[in-house]
Amino acid sequence: MACGAAFGPTADKALLAAVMPALARFEQEPDQLDRPSTRIQQLLRQLTQSVLDAGWQPADLVHVVKRESTLRASRLIAAFVADHSRQFQAPERAPQAWLGQLVDLGIVSGDRSSIIGGRGDLLAAWARAERLHPDDALLGAVQMLAQVRQLPRMPIVVTPPSKWGATNKGTEPAPRATDHIDAKALKLIRALLAKAEATTFEAEADAFTAKAQEMMTRHSIDAAVLASANAGTRHAAGVESRRVHIDNPYAEEKAGFLAAIADVNGVRSIWVPYAGLCTALGFPVDLQLTDLLFTSLLVQATRASAAATAADRRLSTPSFRRAFLVAFADRIAERLEAARSHTQAEAAQEYGESLLPVLASREAAVEAAYTEAFPNATTMRRRSFNAAGWHAGRAAADAADIGASGAIAAG
Repeated sequence: MACGAAFGPTADKALLAAVMPALARFEQEPDQLDRPSTRIQQLLRQLTQSVLDAGWQPADLVHVVKRESTLRASRLIAAFVADHSRQFQAPERAPQAWLGQLVDLGIVSGDRSSIIGGRGDLLAAWARAERLHPDDALLGAVQMLAQVRQLPRMPIVVTPPSKWGATNKGTEPAPRATDHIDAKALKLIRALLAKAEATTFEAEADAFTAKAQEMMTRHSIDAAVLASANAGTRHAAGVESRRVHIDNPYAEEKAGFLAAIADVNGVRSIWVPYAGLCTALGFPVDLQLTDLLFTSLLVQATRASAAATAADRRLSTPSFRRAFLVAFADRIAERLEAARSHTQAEAAQEYGESLLPVLASREAAVEAAYTEAFPNATTMRRRSFNAAGWHAGRAAADAADIGASGAIAAG
């Protein structure tokens, strides 16, 4: 798995030491414009605008503040994102992908027509909502300022606010039929994954997951053939990117898990440690399927890890859990690859010799997009792992033969 350069946005202690005495003096001034809370809010507004123009998206910014600080702090930065959205008229001007994040964050209404919050004295409103003393609220804002000011630039994958036009109406192409999973297929895949998450029997979970992978592979192949027929060799332009936020603990191992699942499904994923996220590149259907499978398998891996340590609490250590997750991902990827190969072989019999060039073209398109977006990516070095955790993880993923597609009826 490739990864970006290690860089962590941490609180700038030097800034805190320099700023806090000055803020204490300014707080006594009668002029409201000289109050430290006013000045801090001005700086946070400027920084929010700056980072959102430097490749960070709304969900990325809220995620990294929560990850490196607290959930409480993430609610404050969300207020500044709302303020920014109001300033830049996001409902009328932002790209739909950007608006979708604002809806998920509760900043824009579900119909994407109006902005919620982001008015008035943001710091005072946050302090009241969090029941914080003004001094504590001010300190929290300065700490967040120190964190946000250290954020580096990110690759721009969605048009930033400074480049938005006067309106977002009609600015994006209509989605193609091959960009989305068929509703019936999506329902079946989700049902299989839900069953895999719900069962306590590893054999059943593996069988459900394998069947879901087979359905995902077949749907991806059908979409690729249809796109090729409709667009000839131009279908390579359909490669897109999606950011997947990774939570602690064991974020690096989870990122490796995502990369393994992505590879099976024709997607490339790169770990960006300073942002706590992965950028996945691939065709829309494959990106959506990878996201679905990763979310489900993380649930299954967490449950399997808990079961492995339940009998012996001495195994419940970070080193064991880290090794367990890596080994579980490694073995699951092997089994998913077996399920994918089985389905590809069946599809090749139906489509004939025309299938291989189509799949090769898509693979080349994804690889080219990845290389262009991340020319300096490096490969993560393998670390030594807790032996017990490694063997337990392999055993949990290897408990059943998931290659038999007939285990679960398609309906």
